Amino acid sequence: MADLFSHPSEAADVFDQSGWLTISGNTRKASILSVAAPHFGRFRISVKAEGTQALFGQRRNLVGTDIKSESTSFFTCLTEYIPSMQNRANKSLALFASAFGGELSDMHADECDVRTVFIAGDSTVADQYAVPYYPSDSYCGWGQMLSAFLSENAVCNMAHSGLTSRCFIEDGHFDIVLRHMQPNDLCLVQFGHNDQKRRCLQADQQYKTYLKKICGQVLQKNAVPVLVSPISRVPGKDEAGYFDLLEEHANAVKSLACDMSLPFIDLHSFSFDLFCRMGAECRSLFRDMTHSNDPGAFCMAKYIAGELDKLGLAVFAGPEAGFISSDKARAPSSDGKGPLPVSYLDIGDVADKSAVYDGVQKGLLDPCVLHMHPFDPVTRAAFMQLLFRAAHIPSETTNGRSPFPDIKPREFDASFAAAAKKLGLVTEDRYRPDDLITAEEANVLFRRAKLPVRIPVKQSYPCKLEIVQALLSIM
Repeated sequence: MADLFSHPSEAADVFDQSGWLTISGNTRKASILSVAAPHFGRFRISVKAEGTQALFGQRRNLVGTDIKSESTSFFTCLTEYIPSMQNRANKSLALFASAFGGELSDMHADECDVRTVFIAGDSTVADQYAVPYYPSDSYCGWGQMLSAFLSENAVCNMAHSGLTSRCFIEDGHFDIVLRHMQPNDLCLVQFGHNDQKRRCLQADQQYKTYLKKICGQVLQKNAVPVLVSPISRVPGKDEAGYFDLLEEHANAVKSLACDMSLPFIDLHSFSFDLFCRMGAECRSLFRDMTHSNDPGAFCMAKYIAGELDKLGLAVFAGPEAGFISSDKARAPSSDGKGPLPVSYLDIGDVADKSAVYDGVQKGLLDPCVLHMHPFDPVTRAAFMQLLFRAAHIPSETTNGRSPFPDIKPREFDASFAAAAKKLGLVTEDRYRPDDLITAEEANVLFRRAKLPVRIPVKQSYPCKLEIVQALLSIM
């Protein structure tokens, strides 16, 4: 475990900020150029492109499609950046342009004063890598497609996988935004997918509190916060019809925008309605049930840019057609996966770091955030989530009905509660999702699940680390 706190090299061939990760033959004809900037700031990038199907800047941020002219330019805002699953900022001054299906040459950069659109969000918004590149098989957040529709602005995407509204602040990403933000800049804010998994970030309470904090600090910079309701997942369907578990958080965003008199973009309603109309065909816009591919992100970014235009905050100027719709190639299957890095900042006092490492590798712990909170007690709902993961217990549909009176039928924990009731794990009248789990209660649940594990009753409320250590023994 000596290398638990080690980091990938910051050399250009490991983290090059171009989104292709390596300049190698397996990127399906990706042509990548880079020039050094004198410092962080805003730049106009000029490049010559020949026969390019798609032109990207920085971390695979789409600039345009079917580039016909030999010379083209785009804006970018270069800042430090905390890569996913690392806990320190990459401070590279490299500026990137990359092309799919073409060749680039003669790249140069000029400093400029351009309005920048900053983005705060989670994996559904974030810049995602693509190695090798297959548009329909590549994860892609809508934030990395937005620059194609806002050619008069720079786009600086600070969204990251796994983040909540709280983690965005806590892990240092928002500090970077505030450090580089200038008056009249925009900041698009979309969270919810991870917030809804945490009882401490309930939609109408702490979730709104953190969103309000983000927006308030943007206003203090004399910039413009724009609240965006979270993009829908692939809709579920039960006896009551189509549903999406994010509706409560989407409504909270809309309510906060009204309370603070802020611009609001209802991406949730747009995407949910679109996906319901498309039916099973909506899967063509997704990489999995939550994360869009390049065509899906392109569709969402087009809507976002159009709404910004309607709000008078930006000028819509981008391609109308779908994104490389003619490329139907599929990525070859791959089994090669290396170990995930462990980047938690708050595990210095943890004696048994092997439990933290194993917890990440085996899927018990989230590798994308920078704080594990190892010594905090755990709620009953959070404990059940960990138990279900460790024991591979499948969740159950609620069919639109509440499994317990203290659980809403469309909240994230409802499917776990329904399974717990069906399997007899919880035989009481209430689920008590927000109560802290005691050692005695945890052991009762282990016993009912027929698991040979027990937590020593040395204190009333076991901490997260103790629970993870216990659960690892059955994995």
